[in-house]
Amino acid sequence: MSHINVPLLPLIIMLGVGLFSFDLYLPRGLGNGVLYGGLVILSFLLPYRKAPLITAAICSILDLGGIMLGSPIQPVPLWILVLNRLFSLTAIWLPLLFFLHRRRAEEALQLAHDDLEARVDARTHQLATLNQSLITEIAERKETERSLRASEAMLQARERQLQQNQEDLRALAGQLLTAQEEDRRRISRDLHDDVNQRLAMLTMDLRQMEKTPFTDPDHQRTEICRVSERLTAVSDDVRRMAYRFHPSILDDLGLVKAVRRLVDDFSAQTGIKSTYAYNDPVASLPAEVTICIFRVVQESLSNIARHARASHVEVELSCEEEKVDVCIHDDGMGFDVKQSSMPGGHLGLLSMKERARLAKGALEVTSTPGHGTRIRVEIPLAQGGRHA
Repeated sequence: MSHINVPLLPLIIMLGVGLFSFDLYLPRGLGNGVLYGGLVILSFLLPYRKAPLITAAICSILDLGGIMLGSPIQPVPLWILVLNRLFSLTAIWLPLLFFLHRRRAEEALQLAHDDLEARVDARTHQLATLNQSLITEIAERKETERSLRASEAMLQARERQLQQNQEDLRALAGQLLTAQEEDRRRISRDLHDDVNQRLAMLTMDLRQMEKTPFTDPDHQRTEICRVSERLTAVSDDVRRMAYRFHPSILDDLGLVKAVRRLVDDFSAQTGIKSTYAYNDPVASLPAEVTICIFRVVQESLSNIARHARASHVEVELSCEEEKVDVCIHDDGMGFDVKQSSMPGGHLGLLSMKERARLAKGALEVTSTPGHGTRIRVEIPLAQGGRHA
């Protein structure tokens, strides 16, 4: 009862008491009980849910009590008395029935509204979930498309690189065949025009010495020394020719000393100042590794002598357990690396790259016109110095 509207409740009570008192003084045949219906209607305004039902019940009791306690002023037929009181009870309970029917309709409407809101909320949540899933799917699809585009671009780049490598290999093969034929012609020319002629001249001198008797031992010794020196010179030239095909110094002295010989010969022949830094390998190196390093240094020094116009050359050889690393650096005129990598570029660079690749290594060329050149080769080794 704490929720009942306090100003309205006393009013209903006072009106009920007043109507009941008024009913006691009126004749029983009058239908003044219909006024109790107004109290029932007023009770609809109370916030208490059962207030109209309680009010209707109390008013019915008061109306029936008015019959028994009221003063009979004049005789009234019974049927009129009953009819008036039935009419009064109808006036009391009819608004209540209407109120109850309306309240059930409102409650049903509220339930339908709540159910609709719940369904709308559920549908909204479902749509929000679907929308979020759609956004996620679109983002994933965009990411997949981006990855596919990146993969396609990478594949195209690799295909272009592969095509470029194939063109380089074809160019290298053609240039190597040309160089091989040129070497054969040069060797044939050297053997025929130089070594063969010099040997023929020595043969003639020896035959002349055989036919000519020597009376002076000093003169004989001088002639023999002269022929010996010429034979030694021919032997040195033949050795150098063979050296170009296979450096036997690698088998005799090893990689470190063979590179030392290359650097010393380069300085002696060109007059270019050279420095050589190295560390001895911790284990014997595979033949393909030593030949690759030796040929790269040999080709690099040859290119420097022919093209670089350098005043100083540095060669660094590092032999470790995991890798062999050699670096050749000069302060010469340099060149454009991109131009040299085009088809028809430097044969020396192509051959060095192919040698490094066959040895499972990598060759790096760094050069800028006017700022010298740096060539670095790194070949990985397995544990114990074996080739990876």
